[in-house]
Amino acid sequence: MSDEPEPHPEPHPDPAPPAPSPDNTRWTGAKAMAFLKALAQHGKVARAARSVGMSRQAAYRLRARAPNFADFWDGALVEAARRKELARQARAPVHPMLARVRLPQPPRPSAPPPRAGERR
Repeated sequence: MSDEPEPHPEPHPDPAPPAPSPDNTRWTGAKAMAFLKALAQHGKVARAARSVGMSRQAAYRLRARAPNFADFWDGALVEAARRKELARQARAPVHPMLARVRLPQPPRPSAPPPRAGERR
């Protein structure tokens, strides 16, 4: 045993309560605006939802219950389509052989009639 008294620990002030963690399960106004901005950029619902930490299904549920959000969603999709069309027009034209649209084909010449004694 030692003759020295045990040192008393210094009293610690109560620690500050932990900061609340962000609730990634709920939509906020900021999340909705960021979602709509992303949706207007590329028109992909799942990608826009992931960009704000939400699921595609959560986005559709919010759309179903919030008519103003649904209106802005529709506007964002129109903007995305406009951007896509502008980007398409800005690209160099595609060679006709590589185009996705089938070009009209000239009529093929008909086969000459068989000669006497020839088989087809």
